[in-house]
Amino acid sequence: MFKSITFRWVIQLVIIVSQIIGLLIFLRGFFPSKVVLSGFNGFYESTSPFSTSWNSPKANDSPQFDKVVVMVVDAMRTDFCFSKSYPHMSFLHELINNGHAIPFTSFSNPPTVTLPRLKGITTGGTPSFLDAILNVADDKDTSQGLSSQDSWVSQYKNLGKTINFFGDDTWLKLFPTTFTEFDGTNSFFVSDFTEVDRNVTRHLDKQLSQDAKWDALILHYLGLDHIGHKGGPNSVFMKPKLEEMDGVLKRVYDYSVQQHNDLNESVLIVLMGDHGMNDIGNHGASSPGETSASLSFISPKFSNTFNLGYTAPLDESPDYTYYSKINQIDLVPSLSGLLNFPIPKNNLGVFIPQLLKLWGSESQQRSILYENCQQFMDLFIAKYGTEEESDEYAHLWSKWHSLKESGSSVEYHYDVLYEIQQILTSSATNYDYNDIFLGFVITIVSSIAVLISYNHYFLFRNSDNVPYHLVIFVEAFAVIYSLHFHGSSLIEEEHQIWYFFTIVSAAFLASYYFKSFNKASLLYWTLFLTGIRILKAWNNSGQKYSYKVTIGSYLLNEDTDILWVLIIATYIVYSVSIFVQGGFSSCFDFLNERKGFSFDVKQAGSLISFIAIFVTSSVGLSFKICQFYNDGYVLPRYLRLVFFWIIENYGVSFKTVDNPDFKFQLQGVNTQLSRLSGYCILGLLFIRVSLGKLRKFNTGLITDVSNLITLYLIQQTKFENIPIFLVLLGIKYSAAKIISQTQPKNANIDQILLITSIFIICIQNLTFFSMGNTNSLATVDLSNAYNGILEYDVIPVGVLTFISNFVGPIYWSLASLQIIFEISKVRFEQNNDVQDLINFKFLRKSVLWVKVLITSLFYGISASNLIGSCINLRFHLFIWTVFSPKLLYFASWSILVNFLVDLILASIILFILY
Repeated sequence: MFKSITFRWVIQLVIIVSQIIGLLIFLRGFFPSKVVLSGFNGFYESTSPFSTSWNSPKANDSPQFDKVVVMVVDAMRTDFCFSKSYPHMSFLHELINNGHAIPFTSFSNPPTVTLPRLKGITTGGTPSFLDAILNVADDKDTSQGLSSQDSWVSQYKNLGKTINFFGDDTWLKLFPTTFTEFDGTNSFFVSDFTEVDRNVTRHLDKQLSQDAKWDALILHYLGLDHIGHKGGPNSVFMKPKLEEMDGVLKRVYDYSVQQHNDLNESVLIVLMGDHGMNDIGNHGASSPGETSASLSFISPKFSNTFNLGYTAPLDESPDYTYYSKINQIDLVPSLSGLLNFPIPKNNLGVFIPQLLKLWGSESQQRSILYENCQQFMDLFIAKYGTEEESDEYAHLWSKWHSLKESGSSVEYHYDVLYEIQQILTSSATNYDYNDIFLGFVITIVSSIAVLISYNHYFLFRNSDNVPYHLVIFVEAFAVIYSLHFHGSSLIEEEHQIWYFFTIVSAAFLASYYFKSFNKASLLYWTLFLTGIRILKAWNNSGQKYSYKVTIGSYLLNEDTDILWVLIIATYIVYSVSIFVQGGFSSCFDFLNERKGFSFDVKQAGSLISFIAIFVTSSVGLSFKICQFYNDGYVLPRYLRLVFFWIIENYGVSFKTVDNPDFKFQLQGVNTQLSRLSGYCILGLLFIRVSLGKLRKFNTGLITDVSNLITLYLIQQTKFENIPIFLVLLGIKYSAAKIISQTQPKNANIDQILLITSIFIICIQNLTFFSMGNTNSLATVDLSNAYNGILEYDVIPVGVLTFISNFVGPIYWSLASLQIIFEISKVRFEQNNDVQDLINFKFLRKSVLWVKVLITSLFYGISASNLIGSCINLRFHLFIWTVFSPKLLYFASWSILVNFLVDLILASIILFILY
């Protein structure tokens, strides 16, 4: 029965689906929703035992401030506010120097993305890693709302206060019924630097007028974060954006001064970033740049209370630490004390010491801290039980009793607070072990099944045809590779592993199977290895070490003239490849020398196909030119006239380039060009498949589909990475030559499939990392996730995000079909395709099954080791910053690349389009 290809496919599909189900069940158990205390906190009835002049804060006591403005500037890293490297926030510097602002470096707990950070700065809790995944949830999703969970926003609202909000609509998902006046802007449309902030600022005239009715005003600006994603922290748009934010701060501060002078109302301004960004403008991980967010408490009241002595700006700090460093969640109990409402139940923040000076006597200061201590102990008891139930923390209980029984100092209060905070923040997530072990068992069973299937097929059924050491090499390759999942540093620097494995695998295959070396094969090996080395040097791909100058960074930042020569060359080479490599132009041969033409046209079909390809490539190139300018880069002189010609054709005059609306108009042009390019590529695909079926001409179909999709992959690639496609073409060509010309004469199909599969797995991963990707969420590229999209929609944005981050693996998935089924086309040999496997229809299902079997073995063994590692290291220091992101990346590889692309897309091409 196992000889039946249908039965083998059924078994293989069951195994693959089981692998995916096991992985998803494990992820559900490993990333559970965070368990929090329900209900809302109140003021504690007991008073500090040593306070004789002032009790703990009560609802009828006067707050230090009558109103609060929380101004969140998304991705506002500390140096943007405090460093001489970014001296653009001059008004903030003036406030610091005059004593009206207290600056801090606030530590943002990873994952450093907006949703978990907003949860942290409103509830005072540390984030769940699941929040990083939910950060990309649909904008209509309110399942993560905090309306029923204690937070400073809810506490202030419960006092009968009016809260207005304008900005990132994530706040509206968290607090859907809290705000009196509000206007949300979508946080995911990263191509918009201006309108997304104008939609916030346009409300200020009304909100800062004397007729405004609010007690708290929350403003969340997104433009700076978007600039970071598109152009990095050194983008030309960064200076005007920082100056714009400084101007907004001045308007708010002037309002606070007016309120103080006219109505004797004190207004507290909190200027802060929710997180920072790394050197390429992304965030999500735990590097110093991502976790160092700026925070400033601002008020005219401070100059009368403190003798601060701060100066700004400061010299550049390599670790982004300026002034005092605090936890970002310390904002929550500080606001509770300053505005006089109960500390939220799940808060893990500590009242900021510098703000205690607002209370004149030490007894008042100790009472504020005692309230914080009581809230901490409630949370501690809820998690670890009473004193009798938590013997391991006897030392802490002793401190707590000492604090309650005598008049301890402020310093002693902080000692207790920091110890409890350390215990609570370092405690493990509430894992769902049922799901964890069920998922692990399913994964192990499916991996054993694919291992049995693999060995049965290669070592028993085909034992005479395939060398056993090649079969074992593939298994050993998967096992040895997956062992690196047990080391955090190896995961962070995985690109080094793939470079090593690619070279070692090539050396092994060359020494055992490619015996017939000659000048030609030596040339191809040289081309192959040179391409691999160039790939390795193109980008920084690790998380620990980086080089100041790489090929990609040099081209983008130092010599855009050469960059665009290479980009244009890439488009030309792939356009020529579409025309001559596959069978696209041959589909139009029926037009050649057609009777009835009134003029002599001998190659009408070739001319039409050439024009269609040229127009499609030109539209794609035009889009990248406009996108380059729109992202703030300077076009080479020889392209500026082309750029002006393009926008003039869309009704945008280059004379309005200094107009504030020009960028918005250019974004519209970009959207139209991106869509047009996609439609043209889709049209060429449709024409190629349709003509092939009508004329029963399928020669080169896989190559044509691969090349046309590659045009779209180029469109979804960052500018500095586009020339990599020239390198990839050279590697693919040389690999095809090596496999076809230097293989042993008695090599069979299974042996070729084993060799090709190992090559594809290695080069897929190496290309992924060589394009600047890592196993960190911070390198997820959103710069091309909105090509052709006018507003945020989770499905197309999600699809484009996947494509733009996995262009390399997708390219090689398609290339694997070319090398296996149409290897002559990869070698540009039009008349030497007799032995291409695509011509043997009865072999297609079997060949694809063997290919899927090999990749399933690799992913099955890898999944088992990765899940086992995460279970074993679930209490590891880096479980959320290293191992958890790797789990998400591996899920993307396993489900999206291996299943959807390698299997589903390949099946569509081989059995539906063909």
